Amino acid sequence: MRARVGHFPEVPMRTLRLMVPLASLALAAAPTDMALTSADGFALKGTLTLPPAKGKVPVVILAHQFGSDRTGWAPLAERLAARGIGTLALDLRGHGASTQKDGAETRITGDFMASAKAVGFDKIPADLAQAAAWLRKQPGVDGRRIGLAGSSVGAFSVLLAAPEVKPIAILSLSPAGTVAFGADARERLKGALLRGRTSALVLASEGDKDAAENAQAVKDLPGVAVTVKEGSEHGFAYFKERADLMAVFFGEYLTYHHSGKTYAAEAARPAAPDHLINDATMAEQKKADAPK
Repeated sequence: MRARVGHFPEVPMRTLRLMVPLASLALAAAPTDMALTSADGFALKGTLTLPPAKGKVPVVILAHQFGSDRTGWAPLAERLAARGIGTLALDLRGHGASTQKDGAETRITGDFMASAKAVGFDKIPADLAQAAAWLRKQPGVDGRRIGLAGSSVGAFSVLLAAPEVKPIAILSLSPAGTVAFGADARERLKGALLRGRTSALVLASEGDKDAAENAQAVKDLPGVAVTVKEGSEHGFAYFKERADLMAVFFGEYLTYHHSGKTYAAEAARPAAPDHLINDATMAEQKKADAPK
C-alpha cells in the first residue's frame, strides 16, 4: 500500500541526475567538530561539513536513529556534499559523544523506553532548534536554506522541530518512537507540520507499525509527500536503494527551488516530485542514469 499526496511539480531535467561521480566526493571540505550545551545540561557534539563554494551554502541537519550515531549518515552526507550541500551531523543526546549531562555520564541502554526517560528523547526537537540557531550564525552557511533529515526517533523529532527550525525541506525516514513524546504526540506532529510550513518527504514500511501509522497521520497535510512501502525496512535501511534519491530531494529544494528566487505562497510548499516516491519511476530513473 502506497500513500502519495500533494502536487508534483515539473522537475527540470538538470536536477534529475542521480549518480554522483566519486571523484567529486573528495572535494568536500574537512569536517569541523562542534559542541553545544542543551537547556537541561547535555553536552551535544556534532560535525559540520561545508563543501567548497564561492558563496554561502545550504546545510542539512542530520538526526540519527536510536542506538546509532552521527556516522550513520555517511551515505547521504557524501552525496549531499557532491551536490554542494553541507551537513551538520549530530550525536543525539545519550548517543555517541553526546553522553555528558551536567558532568555525569548519561548514556542510552538497549531498552528504548528506559533510555527515553533517562535521556529525555522528548527534548530532541529543542536540541535540533538550538543546533539550527547555532548553524545559522556560522560563516559560509546560508541560513535561509536549511534542511532537516531524521531516522526513526530522529525522524519523529525533525518533524516536531519544524516550527522552530523553519527548514525549507524535511526528510523523515521511518518516524517512530511515538511513545517517547507523550500521549498526544501524533496530534502534535500534525500541528508542527502545519505550523512549520515546509515541504516534507516521509518514508515508512507497512511492517514497521509505529512509523507507518505516523506516516499515514500526516499524509493529507499540505506540502507532505508520503510513501508507505511493503516490507519492514526501517530508517537507515532505506539508504541501500534510495540514498541517491534523497540527495536529489534536497538538491531540488535547497539549491533549485530556493536559489535566491521568490515564489508565490502556493508554490512554496510543493510535495516531493513523483520520481522520488514512486517505485516504478525511481527504477526507470536509476536505469537511465546508470553508467553506459
